[in-house]
Amino acid sequence: MPSRLILILFLLLSGLSALHATHIVGGELTYKCLGNNQYELKLTVYRDCYTGQPPFDTMASIGVFDRDWKLKQHILIDFNELINDTLPIVLTDPCLVAPPNVCVHRTIYTKIVTLPFLSGGYHVVYQRCCRNNLIRNIVEPLATGASFTVEISEKALLDCNNGAVFNYWPPVAICVHQPINFDHSATDPDGDSLVYRLCVPLSGATVTQSQPQPPFPGPYDPVVWSAPYDLSNVLGGDPLKINPKTGFLTGVPDVIGNFVVGVCVDEYRNDEIISTTRRDFQYNVADCGRPLAAFFAPLSLCDTLTYQFQNQSIAALFFRWYFDYPNDLTQTSVGYSPIHTFPDTGWYNIALIANPHELCSDTFMQRIHVTKTFVGADLNIQYPACDDNGLIIHALDKSVDQMFGVNAWTWTLIGPDGEVQGVSSLQNPDFKVRNPGNYSLKLKVTSGNGCQAETLLSFDAPYPPITYLKDSLVICKGDSIQLFPAADPSFTYMWSPKQFLSNPEAPNPLAFPDATQSYIVTVSGNGPCVLEKTVKVKVVNNSGLVVTAEPTVVYPGQSSQLQALFSGSVDFIWEPAATLSNPHIFNPVATPSDTTLYSVRVPLSSGCMINGSVLVYVIYPFCDEPFVFFPTGFSPNHDGENDVLKLESKYATEVYWVIYSRWGEKLFEAHSLDDFWDGTYKGKEMPPETYGYYLKVRCSDGNERIKKGNVTLLR
Repeated sequence: MPSRLILILFLLLSGLSALHATHIVGGELTYKCLGNNQYELKLTVYRDCYTGQPPFDTMASIGVFDRDWKLKQHILIDFNELINDTLPIVLTDPCLVAPPNVCVHRTIYTKIVTLPFLSGGYHVVYQRCCRNNLIRNIVEPLATGASFTVEISEKALLDCNNGAVFNYWPPVAICVHQPINFDHSATDPDGDSLVYRLCVPLSGATVTQSQPQPPFPGPYDPVVWSAPYDLSNVLGGDPLKINPKTGFLTGVPDVIGNFVVGVCVDEYRNDEIISTTRRDFQYNVADCGRPLAAFFAPLSLCDTLTYQFQNQSIAALFFRWYFDYPNDLTQTSVGYSPIHTFPDTGWYNIALIANPHELCSDTFMQRIHVTKTFVGADLNIQYPACDDNGLIIHALDKSVDQMFGVNAWTWTLIGPDGEVQGVSSLQNPDFKVRNPGNYSLKLKVTSGNGCQAETLLSFDAPYPPITYLKDSLVICKGDSIQLFPAADPSFTYMWSPKQFLSNPEAPNPLAFPDATQSYIVTVSGNGPCVLEKTVKVKVVNNSGLVVTAEPTVVYPGQSSQLQALFSGSVDFIWEPAATLSNPHIFNPVATPSDTTLYSVRVPLSSGCMINGSVLVYVIYPFCDEPFVFFPTGFSPNHDGENDVLKLESKYATEVYWVIYSRWGEKLFEAHSLDDFWDGTYKGKEMPPETYGYYLKVRCSDGNERIKKGNVTLLR
């Protein structure tokens, strides 16, 4: 069964089970004023012929809302007013082929309704779920509904306005890589000014309520674009653009698929917008099958008179080849990718006609040179020099072409990791490498008549693995360590000094110094390289580890910055890890809930471990000073210092305090840590003197504090 048929069958079955998917392709809602508050509403709905399921609604549900989206009328247009037709596929270019499986049905609902004058005007809405599952430019189209709306303003009601009506429905199918030139203009019977714009289609209805009766009140969310699409890039390629004055729509799609598009026309009268008509439609972008002739053949046919041509044509079934056009039309073939033997060497024009003798044919031509000459690619390499900066690889070209000669070279050096490490167009270039390993040198040569040949040489570069030797190693006192685990035993090694080494002539000796020591190794043999490098073995003990915490005393919820300093180490293991931001870095942040001893282990390259620790104290606050602080005085003189009276605490959860005059009159009352007294009462500044206060506070530990006293106001 064809994959397309399987997909359609799957979508049909899934739609039958859910009973919500109408596969809406688009639609629009317009109105016409008949006088005496009578209006003709016209709803046009489009659906996919193949996957539209179930058929069009037998009754279209229209909601009429006021400007605040309160429902005023619910209108049902029944089946008797429904028509159903199929839109034709029209392609302006006779060489384009209409894509299969693209079909759209249209139906129109009309009804005359009474819309009395209403301050603010009306929103008229039809909603349906859901859209075509094949849509590419929005998220979850099969679960996204549509809202077709028209706005009738207050002025439109007063003037018995007619809404703008689009003149043409967009084409059902458009062709990829072909220009879109569509007249998206509208007609307004009243002669108002129309302004066109692309707009985001609206969602509406849901999977569970696919045909809401009445429609849901707005405003409605726009559809969610699927990256990389948005209003500035609706269907890819040369973006869609619409002329705001004429409504002429242009663009060139470059992606095959289905795409939702929205167009709005705003109706102006005396520079005032009085109505907006929205259109929501779907572009089906397809490969329309225009024939294209193409084939591959080398510019020069070398050392043979026979070649099989590679047909690369598109959208064509029949072919005619001419192998010496127009000189000898008897050298011909109707095969798809024919094999042809030329009668002699020389220059030939190859012509391929796709769909010959038809209205829509296409021709491709290429000139090639047929020759019996031979170019042989060959190479060799030398190692002329080596230093600390790398090993020189000198490439020698040994290629030959006895008739035309070699006149172009392309060298490519490929490293052990498969990455290109150098290219050159010289005949005998030099390359430099700084790491040992297996390399490949590829040579492609071109002769004077355009013939080409390639060869590849793989080799092990005789460069000592000196770059793999670490500059420094760290061991604990009394331990030992291997100096060069990555050493290549095919080279000769000499280490110095000889003390505290297992074997100074071994590629990877064991070192066991009792104090920090630098060793120098000289590597030679197996090529021109004689290189030296120094490795420092640092001998340490625990005294070199410094562990700190800042601060060392914290309250619950506060943090302390830990730090372990040890030269040359990058690995750290802190415990306990649960209250640390990261237990594997040198400076984690600790947030302990109780007093905690944090220990750290630092592994060294020799495998030994050094240890350290630091103690972080956690102090629990109590519901009194200094954790609950109430000032004994303040000076509200607007100098920016101590201008208000305020309770300060990080731990108070419930707060109440009050200020009294000396006669017991309540002047101020606070219920929050944010409350403060500015020294006024009923808008009047109070005189400098002593005032009484009552304070009641509950803290995070559950304890309660009650306090009475005096506070002095100074000016």
